[in-house]
Amino acid sequence: MRRRVIFGAWGMLLIGWLIHVTAGAMLSQLIAARVGAALLRFAQGKFNDPALFIHRRVGELLWLITLAFVCAAMHPLLERLIRRRAGVGRWGWTAHAALGFALLNLWIGAAGNTAIFWGAIGAGAGFQNLMQFHFKRIVFEENPATPRAVLVGNSQTRAQIDERLLNDRLGTNLWTAELHFPGSHAYDLLLIERQLRRANPQFVICYLNESYFYNGTAGETVPNFFGVRDLLGNWRSDAARHLDGKGVFYGLLGDVLPLFRYREALSQRVLGASAVQLKQSQYNTALAVDLEARALEAAGKSRLGGESEFQKAAFEEFVARCQRAGRRVIILDGQNNPILTRQLDPAVRVDMEAFLNQMMARYSNLVVVPGTALPPQAAADYEDLTHVNPEAQSRFTAWLAEFMKAQLNQAPVAPMNR
Repeated sequence: MRRRVIFGAWGMLLIGWLIHVTAGAMLSQLIAARVGAALLRFAQGKFNDPALFIHRRVGELLWLITLAFVCAAMHPLLERLIRRRAGVGRWGWTAHAALGFALLNLWIGAAGNTAIFWGAIGAGAGFQNLMQFHFKRIVFEENPATPRAVLVGNSQTRAQIDERLLNDRLGTNLWTAELHFPGSHAYDLLLIERQLRRANPQFVICYLNESYFYNGTAGETVPNFFGVRDLLGNWRSDAARHLDGKGVFYGLLGDVLPLFRYREALSQRVLGASAVQLKQSQYNTALAVDLEARALEAAGKSRLGGESEFQKAAFEEFVARCQRAGRRVIILDGQNNPILTRQLDPAVRVDMEAFLNQMMARYSNLVVVPGTALPPQAAADYEDLTHVNPEAQSRFTAWLAEFMKAQLNQAPVAPMNR
């Protein structure tokens, strides 16, 4: 009876694959004709071809089911092999547990490269940064549009630029995806750059200010994106002295055990957003209402020194990698709420602009748009010290759309030999 069930399941899976390969595209077109408009509204600018989206998600689902079947079949075979080699004792159950844990991490690691996995985690569970990032990254990789651009950096990039409005204004001339990660610094751009390689966008856009170089290195990017392959670069760039050791350890552990790296997203799916985001909620509640007091405190964390030099070196490496890949890097030399800007040491801004000018002289793929050329923003345009309100975001996005039209007329960046 058990064998019949197993063979029946494999048979149904095989039929599913045959249908997907032979008629999947046509069926996706038929489904998209009925639900495509609703899907596009739900997507909020993340993709523009509902039929392709449906077809790819079905393929991912079949792949994950197939991998689950393979893991289930491998588990008893490997367990018997281990028991035979190691002998059977009262600790024999450890082979069963260890294999189950290893195969689960294998499956989770593969699932992390599918949009259907991240979509299932996020559906109805609320916003989660890592889930949003990977979902949008994978969908962007599938998009056949060209040329393409990504918005990277910290939450200021997300607050300043509305990707949906940008795509509406540029039409088929340029497709843009927003791939920011909160709290990013210049070194974090290096970690994010690796996530861009499969999509290989022609433009990388970042709204940049002093916080990228002069506000330390603490953040959420390293625990979520640092991996074993970064260790060599870590020692070469002297990052060990500047990066948080706990964040690096969490990043390495998560690189080996995807279940650990995705723990918050999975917990949010199970426990709900309120339980997982309790720490952030407590932090938001504790923030001082007085923006002047908060600005004075924030300005005290912004300083020149060894960490700022480390961040500048990381930024140069980020630009160099993009140049080797043939990507144009567009830096919008942005601002903070004027309330915060008044409290910052002027030497910090002078140092940053001098550095950006040096970078633009060294790298032909780098475009730095000075703050004087950006739309001016007053204190009334801000919701806090760094994030503008929706009206200011719309104005800035409209300006960027016109700016990018001019960039599209420039000669493309030629990839350099690595």
